[in-house]
Amino acid sequence: MGGCVAVLLLHVSDTHLGATRPGNLREREMGFYEAFNEVVDIAKISSSKPCQVKILATIAWKSGDSIILRDVSGLREFKIKGSVGREILRLPCETSIYVEGLVEGDYLEVNKYEVIYPSKLECCETDAEDVREYAFNYHMYVGRPRCFKVIRTISILSYLIRNALIFEGFTELQPPILGWKSDPGLRGASKVKVSLYGSEYELHSSLIMYKQIYASIFEKIFYFARNIRVEPAENFYTGRHLVEFTQVDVEEAFTSMQESISLAESILKKVVKEFLNNHADLLDSSRIEWLDRTFLTEKYPVITYEEAVDLLTQHGFELRRGCELPHNAEAFLGEYYGTPVWLTGFPSTARGFYYIENAEKPGYNVDWNLIVPEGHGEVLDGGCREYRVEELEKRIKSTGENPSEYQWFLDIVSKGYVKPTCGWGLGLERLVKTFHGLAHVGFATPHPRLPGVIGP
Repeated sequence: MGGCVAVLLLHVSDTHLGATRPGNLREREMGFYEAFNEVVDIAKISSSKPCQVKILATIAWKSGDSIILRDVSGLREFKIKGSVGREILRLPCETSIYVEGLVEGDYLEVNKYEVIYPSKLECCETDAEDVREYAFNYHMYVGRPRCFKVIRTISILSYLIRNALIFEGFTELQPPILGWKSDPGLRGASKVKVSLYGSEYELHSSLIMYKQIYASIFEKIFYFARNIRVEPAENFYTGRHLVEFTQVDVEEAFTSMQESISLAESILKKVVKEFLNNHADLLDSSRIEWLDRTFLTEKYPVITYEEAVDLLTQHGFELRRGCELPHNAEAFLGEYYGTPVWLTGFPSTARGFYYIENAEKPGYNVDWNLIVPEGHGEVLDGGCREYRVEELEKRIKSTGENPSEYQWFLDIVSKGYVKPTCGWGLGLERLVKTFHGLAHVGFATPHPRLPGVIGP
């Protein structure tokens, strides 16, 4: 019979295998290595001809006569044939098994199997639909197909974004976790303070001041920063807010708003295109089509804050000029344009002190957001930064903050260490939420920390 022979490896190390499995299993595994020269990952099993396989994998999901097996390479769904195979369908999810059998198309006919590592997980047929349930029991769900694909997406998008930025000449820095004073421009959220060595510090809600300093030295820098913001409990219902989240912080010296927006748009399009070309198996077919149609278009439209307020007012929204747009208004703008849309020039009263004021339009910043369709809202926030110490002091006072609390930064600025910079922050979890069309951003992270709902 023509076909293929393969050995598929589980996603745990040899050390772990030897320590936890039956004593003679490791010797059998070594026999596998000796018997077969070629090792094939489960995701690569593909043959139009019958294929004899030896599989070492974990049950990720099962329903009826279908089963999804998982190893380090990904997931593969089979329809099980034969009486021996039906015994596997009765095993709990997260059971690790060794299988010998025949693969033909989508079918796996099992000749024999052995339970390598048992599980007591009672049910795995459904995913968590309630994000509160997921927040408290995410460890029970992450091995299931939907969550597994989401977490793989986080990893791959991080890799693609990092590579794209490095290709453009950016230097990555390790982000700090705490400091003397963090970003005050939190739009209703608050910061976490901790006591260390008799003094009070803040966990970082943003790296804005550090971005300005290091971009002044290296000219092009970025962080993958983990931030904490204590969002109002009611922000749980927006579906867009996390207490603990990842922001890709990008900053560049001696650039302009137009150049910074252009960079962000080109990076985003490059990442989406590479993901669809090489990792589309992580997405449902409807998401593939949606991302291609929505993100890989010509240049995204650009509108000002004032133009957006006029448009929204015409469509029945009651808004206060000079304030942030509510989430439902942002969602409308995304649907109205049907593509990502750049929203520029927010009122100075609506934002933090570090944005530079537009010299041609006093009272408004040189800043921008990227709003995406389907109700996902803002995924990217950016702006050009104030670098003049006198203006910074004025802006700090105008926001009700005490300049003495930022004296360390003002001293650095006054000595000329901080140059004119522009940059942006991309919410990684919000981007993952958009990729998969998730109902809540809590499903877009392996460790959900939601407003008012903090799990283990």
